[in-house]
Amino acid sequence: MSARTPSGPTRDRRRRVAAAVAAVVGATALTTTQAAPSAAAPAAASDAAPEVTGGGYLAPYFTEGDLTDDEAVSLDDLDLVGPALGTTDTDAGWSGLAPADLDADGELELRDLADLAQRVLYDDGPFELVEATALDMQRAMNAGTVTSVELTRAYLDRIAAYDGLADEAHARALNSVLTTGGEAALAAAAESDALRARDGGPRSMVDGIPVLVKDNFDTVDMPTSAGHGSWETNQTATDASMVEGLREGGAVLLGKASMDEWALGFSSAYTTGVAAGSSEPVASPYALTRTAGGSSGGTGASIASNLGAIGFGTDTGGSIRVPASYNQLVGVRPTVGLASRDGIVPLALSQDTGGPITRSVSDAAIALDEVVGVDPADPVTAEQDGRVPDSYTRFLDDDALEGARIGYVPSMVGTNATTVRLFEAAVADLTAQGATVVPVDTTVLGPTLAEPSGSTNEFKHDLQEYVAAHLDPDVTTRTLADIIASGRLVPGREGTYRTRDAVTPEQYDAWITSHSAAIATGEQVTTGLLDDNDLDALVYPSGNPYGTQGTNLRLGPNTGMPSVTVPMGQASATEAIPGAGVNLEFLGRNYSEGDLLGLTYDYEQATGHRTTPALYPALDDAPARAAGGTAGGARSAADPEVSGVSVSVSDDALQVGDEVTVTVAADSVADLYAYDLDLGVDPEVLSLVDGSVDADEGGATYARAGESGVEVAHTRLGSSPALTGEAVLATLTFEAVGAGATEVEALSLAQVGSDLAEATGTALGSAAVTVDLADAPVATATPRVIGTVEPGRTVRTDGAAWDLADVEETYQWLLDGEPVDGATSSTYRVSAREAGARLAVRVTGTVPGSAPGTATSTGRAVRALTTRTTVSTTPTVRMGRRPVATIRVAADALTPRGAVLVRYAGRVVRQGLRLDERGVARFRLPARARTGRVPVAAVYDPATGFAASRGRTTIRVTR
Repeated sequence: MSARTPSGPTRDRRRRVAAAVAAVVGATALTTTQAAPSAAAPAAASDAAPEVTGGGYLAPYFTEGDLTDDEAVSLDDLDLVGPALGTTDTDAGWSGLAPADLDADGELELRDLADLAQRVLYDDGPFELVEATALDMQRAMNAGTVTSVELTRAYLDRIAAYDGLADEAHARALNSVLTTGGEAALAAAAESDALRARDGGPRSMVDGIPVLVKDNFDTVDMPTSAGHGSWETNQTATDASMVEGLREGGAVLLGKASMDEWALGFSSAYTTGVAAGSSEPVASPYALTRTAGGSSGGTGASIASNLGAIGFGTDTGGSIRVPASYNQLVGVRPTVGLASRDGIVPLALSQDTGGPITRSVSDAAIALDEVVGVDPADPVTAEQDGRVPDSYTRFLDDDALEGARIGYVPSMVGTNATTVRLFEAAVADLTAQGATVVPVDTTVLGPTLAEPSGSTNEFKHDLQEYVAAHLDPDVTTRTLADIIASGRLVPGREGTYRTRDAVTPEQYDAWITSHSAAIATGEQVTTGLLDDNDLDALVYPSGNPYGTQGTNLRLGPNTGMPSVTVPMGQASATEAIPGAGVNLEFLGRNYSEGDLLGLTYDYEQATGHRTTPALYPALDDAPARAAGGTAGGARSAADPEVSGVSVSVSDDALQVGDEVTVTVAADSVADLYAYDLDLGVDPEVLSLVDGSVDADEGGATYARAGESGVEVAHTRLGSSPALTGEAVLATLTFEAVGAGATEVEALSLAQVGSDLAEATGTALGSAAVTVDLADAPVATATPRVIGTVEPGRTVRTDGAAWDLADVEETYQWLLDGEPVDGATSSTYRVSAREAGARLAVRVTGTVPGSAPGTATSTGRAVRALTTRTTVSTTPTVRMGRRPVATIRVAADALTPRGAVLVRYAGRVVRQGLRLDERGVARFRLPARARTGRVPVAAVYDPATGFAASRGRTTIRVTR
């Protein structure tokens, strides 16, 4: 994201974090391998910039296991691990998979897959708005369980139903929200949904999250009155810098929270929309007869009542921390200079700072990420350069207190019985989490705690600068004197405003010089106290039940140093104000917000002191949800259980080429987050169809076919609820590839619960399948014997035509219906001995997996081979001489065999005269005693396969 021009803050750092978030849905969550910072060593002195390293979301939990270097644990990473289950550190390619070996045992196992899957920002379980965190909302939006439009509309419905509610159960209205974004907010939510769908994930961790901001933050789509009636039409032309950062991250500006007029006090009385001469108070949702605190009381009351997801306030002398304490919320007063104040109606710029007010520390870290940055319009922000981490969420470690050293000044605890009891319990809780908590007896903080607020001497000056730069030109009350003259004041405050209006420029200059020096000294002294005592933070009560504690609230404003306040419990039923909340405040060195968020996160996770206001439950039409997960995903104490596993098939009698669906189901499962099902099946009979494996619950499923079966691994995603009740563990489609019988048997089921506990079941059930060959192809045209069927001739067949495609043919020649040995080609040479037989061909058609089909031609008779017999002699012979007759028997294809009978002068003179290999025989005829023409005839007596023939000639006998 480019820097804001001409005067906006540079937010490249935050946008890099946002880019890491954008691979969540089609790819699903965000991550990096950056480790969480250790809280063991105290931070550096304030004049040294803290180490700034890259990070992702909620490192290390959401940042371990990334294999694709995209700063996101997503389906892309699971898709590498699922098929690689069983890989060990001795196998090739291990280095590319090793980060996913989350239990570091040298093997990728089902537990690793489940552990990695839980790091995906995803939850397809039912969603409930009340107490939902930004993390819950992102998970649900990524899963499609809820949309930003639905979230926004639900919060608008709650505001409409509850903010003005006063009845028997509600002594007075909350009055926490002055105006809502209405249709503009819904349009922004719709845009967020569209971009999430287009990009496969959110732009940042606030994308689509409905946010309420205090009414002194400029917003281009809602007026900014700073709680004052004569400014109720102040529609500014630009957003405050912090608001701009929220919108860039995709946050939905839900509305403007009410506030104490001009942020002056802790009562949160305002005159916006109220008749002159009167004002409205903001009530605490825990005790409606008491104030919500101030000056950010509307933010505190609305966020505590779940009228918005995340809130923002400002703090000059306690205006974030007081409503946070009164309303059991987390409040962050950042280092002055971390977030630009440009576009915020000021009270005293020497101490003003804006920050989040949220229901959880993680929400505060998420919100803070979106509003930091250097802004030329607020020069003090230049100090932060090089001192701000990529994301504050990477500090959120539930072991952050381990080894930390925490100090407290006993005099700052006070004497209130509730506060003292809760603080002592907090010290014990911090110690139990591994921190060393030490009292620091010192008086060095006295001058700092005694330094007054700058609001008296700075308000007139700073307000006039805002008027010149931002106020709507149509607003007519443009000076403090105009404001007083308007009469639209909180009753009883006119004197206070006249005192501030009487401050001269010379008084302001003298004050700002001395006060700035006091703040610088306070920062130096307080940092020195931390350094001298080797402390990571100071802790003290932010206040007492619905009240302040001494001058504790001044330590942050009079040093410029950051603090984070977090609930430390409530007054008991026997104490003065039963149920009243008190917060524990952590103060650290300048720009140590990350460390403070880590420490308070650990404390919050260990204690869970926040309660939900009972007067503002879920609306009747709101969805219900089981208890939500933490940053590490939902956890249970019980091991996973599976019983009643069965295997069924859609058809147990198949033919080759058929498909069958196998279903593995369980009658009852409990806390089953991931499982690895080993199915035994004969791969020569059934073959898994690629891409056919599924489970009926959302998640990721992986199948691996092996030599003896199929392995199916399935895992839920993110904090989605584990499987309970009846479950279909897998459906698979197999193709029958060979004839035979096989059992589809569930051999074993490895199980992992939502707390990563493991169990295994064996011999779980089976189903039998029998596969026959498919129907034989049928000839649609019979084969033919083509050619002259005579001995010595070669005939052929043109095969058959079939009802199936890609039929392979083989041939068998038949004589009188009997196969001829070796006669298996498409041609056949007829032999002489076959004359008189009937010749046919049988064609066999085969298709893989089918029975063979046959077709036989019509038989054709083998005819005897026609012969030609010729007789030749000398044409003339003398009487008494014996002439030689040459007899030749010929045929077209073969040389005839057999014998001839010779007649001479009408009588047989030789029988059985054998033909030689050329079909020739010679015979010397008897001598004749008479002259004349004498006939010579030869009759061929054929061997098998040849037809008889005869030939004749004549000899002239002379003297």
